[in-house]
Amino acid sequence: MYKKIISIALILAIVFLGGYITAKQLIPDASEVSTGPRYATKPVERGDIKQGVNITGQLNGNWGGSITAPKPEGITDSNGSSVSVTYTVEEVFVEPNQMIKKDDNLVRLSASNLGEILEDLTDSIQKKQDEIREINETIEGKIEDLEDKLNQDITDIGQVNPYDGIVITAPIKGRLSEFTVEEGDKVENAHIATIVDDSKLKISFKVNTYEYSSLKVGQKVFLQFRRVLEGGGTQTAFDGFYTGTIKKLNSNAVPSDNSMTYVHMGEIEADNPGLVQPGMVTAIYTENNGIPVTGLSYNGTVASYVNEKKVYSTLYSDSDNTTIIATDVPVNSNEFVDKGQILVRIAGADVTKMIQNDVEAIMNEYKKIDDINDDIENIYKKIDKVSVLTTKMMVTAPSDGMVSYVNYNVGDTIVASESSDQWSLQLMDMYNTDEMYIYTTVSDLDVLYISQDAPVTVTVDALPGEEFEGSVMSLNQYTDRDGKTVYNVQIRVLGREGLRPGMNTNCFVNSGEAFDTLLVPIEAVFEENGVQKVEIINAQGQPEVVEIEAGLMNDMYVEVLSGLEEGQQVVTGSTKDLMPSESVPEDDSFLPSTNQGTN
Repeated sequence: MYKKIISIALILAIVFLGGYITAKQLIPDASEVSTGPRYATKPVERGDIKQGVNITGQLNGNWGGSITAPKPEGITDSNGSSVSVTYTVEEVFVEPNQMIKKDDNLVRLSASNLGEILEDLTDSIQKKQDEIREINETIEGKIEDLEDKLNQDITDIGQVNPYDGIVITAPIKGRLSEFTVEEGDKVENAHIATIVDDSKLKISFKVNTYEYSSLKVGQKVFLQFRRVLEGGGTQTAFDGFYTGTIKKLNSNAVPSDNSMTYVHMGEIEADNPGLVQPGMVTAIYTENNGIPVTGLSYNGTVASYVNEKKVYSTLYSDSDNTTIIATDVPVNSNEFVDKGQILVRIAGADVTKMIQNDVEAIMNEYKKIDDINDDIENIYKKIDKVSVLTTKMMVTAPSDGMVSYVNYNVGDTIVASESSDQWSLQLMDMYNTDEMYIYTTVSDLDVLYISQDAPVTVTVDALPGEEFEGSVMSLNQYTDRDGKTVYNVQIRVLGREGLRPGMNTNCFVNSGEAFDTLLVPIEAVFEENGVQKVEIINAQGQPEVVEIEAGLMNDMYVEVLSGLEEGQQVVTGSTKDLMPSESVPEDDSFLPSTNQGTN
């Protein structure tokens, strides 16, 4: 019984003591009641503030594209058919996930059949050049024919006017004979006239073998011209002797026409004393000091004039109803004409058509040459492309980046043609680390601080102490299957040495900043009815609520645009807000007393 009473008394004592201690803690002492609550304050100060949001995400590489074996674009064989190039992988200089610099060697290839392609193209150029030579020969022949037809030299086929017709001129100076064409007549045959320069004579002669030894080419002889009489004899035609020169003397003796003796044939040229004509005979004498000495056994015969030309027209009327008309005949038969003087002009529709056809035929040949030259130029371009292709056997990096994977090993072959797609030629893929991306999501509260193109400061866990520049590239939202709104953020990061895809990043998205502005601690600001307010300690030492216009804010400070002045004390807390067991710190502030920075 006594034990039970003692236990109950002990329990009551413990309860009473605990209640007393609790009451002591909850009820403020007399000094606090008499002096009122105490306030924690901070002065309104000037400083810098930066507003934004911190987000995290993983670094992703920017796909730099496929690095491929060179495609033989624009290269065909001599027949114009597409060609294939067979590459062999000789060396591979990189591995997957290896960082590379622009122009670094990646893969060395070889292509044995490039030489065969080049040889085929070179041979085709030689064949084309042979074709041009043959066509030039054809053109030369056609121009010569046209020159004969037009009776003129042609230096530029483009200057030939078919409507001018054909102008036949005298090839030499002399007397016009055998000339029967009259103006307006048809030209019935090719022979138009004969022009004779009778100032020099051509005399054929023969000598016995015993006379031959005393004669030589270039030797002077005397001539006495005779006229053949009807009875068969001769009669001196001109008094005196005339000088001639032996031009030819055959060393081979031949049988004479009227005897069994052998003779040597020769030719003498002499000036025409005036009326000597072909058919006259002449006695021939050797001379000594200008005096006739010995007469030769045989007389010579005036065979022709030294300079005698027949004039032909290559166009004349024929049985195909082609009518060639002499439209202009400015000279007459037996008239003396000068070299180059116009004898006959031939024109008319048929003549014009013939000349046009000849000119067009020549121009077509020139067109063939132009076409072949174009072909040769294209072949040279193909050769240049083959030459360029040979320089691409060493495949190099197009930019800085990182190799993602390598598709071929040493010894592998790759067949490339102009129609090959890039996947069949793909040697490797790479990331472009000059520009990288971060894909992440943010909450509906943080998204308020993020805007398009906002600057971003990026740090990487693997590279402490380093900062990288970035910017918000895109911001969009979607609703997931649970009906929750998700905000996607894509951040572009300027790459630099050391960054690699897969690294974890911390990003501060800067949504605004201000410098040398009024700042108050964030805990001093509260809102009533949509209006931002703070409590200040007025001149009487009493708390007073004032309205402010707030600007930027972060997790420590709020920018004050109006409503406060520098140096005013704002309330950050009071003993009214504390439990009875709590107290205001000695420095009269609920905030850390050391300088924490302004961000």
